Amino acid sequence: MAHSADPGNLDGITLERLKRNRAHTKNLEALETSFNVVSRSCKDSIRRGAEHEVAALTRTCAFLLGATLEDRLMVIISSTYFSEDAERRVMRESSILDRWKQVLIEAFAARYGTERAKVPAGLPYTAAAYFQGMNSVLDDWVKPLVTVRNSLAHGQWIVAFNEERSAANHDRTKIIKAMTLWHIQLQKNLLDHLARLIFDLMATRSAFERDFDKHWANLRAAQARIEMDRSKEWDALLRRRQERGKEHRVRNFRKAVKSGRISLIYDV
Repeated sequence: MAHSADPGNLDGITLERLKRNRAHTKNLEALETSFNVVSRSCKDSIRRGAEHEVAALTRTCAFLLGATLEDRLMVIISSTYFSEDAERRVMRESSILDRWKQVLIEAFAARYGTERAKVPAGLPYTAAAYFQGMNSVLDDWVKPLVTVRNSLAHGQWIVAFNEERSAANHDRTKIIKAMTLWHIQLQKNLLDHLARLIFDLMATRSAFERDFDKHWANLRAAQARIEMDRSKEWDALLRRRQERGKEHRVRNFRKAVKSGRISLIYDV
């Protein structure tokens, strides 16, 4: 079984490439922080029933999650686990989706000693099944997220357009309108599991095969929860908790006043 270069051996790894990897990592960390900050604000808006804020913050979360796809990819292909030749081949692809697909081809070919042109057909049976499963995640989840990110990046926050900007794209518009924080957080969870699988595929000796079923089960569980679509129930739960919190604070305040721990002073 073939493996990528030992990260402890930096012969042939240019300092410039290491600097790029660190820069991409910092960008990814900043995006993750931004996503967490905006998603917390979005939860607060859901609790307060501020619909316009919820719509704006939800779309911001979707945009940030879509942006992380590009930075995640750049961190992967500039790492010491990924060859420079493979990085160049990935970057020749024209779209983010095609670059992710090329990452899978490169990583599986390197791990299993198979020619890139023969992935997945030339892989061992189980490895081919791993590839097909991970590739289906790219088609089913990454592709739509990239499409939404592109629409939002072009300012299409209410009405999405076709590529020529000559007519409205009703399917994309419906997707943007239907997005909820519930779905976006679960999508992020799903993509985190995919990223972990890709890391294990590139960087470990046995963890990929050993832990694949565990990561795949977690990924599928996130997918199942998305498809169940309990976003409305989740929003309602946040609002109920907000109301209970208010009631709890009012009760505590009244008890404190009654016990004398808080004095109410009125100007006459």
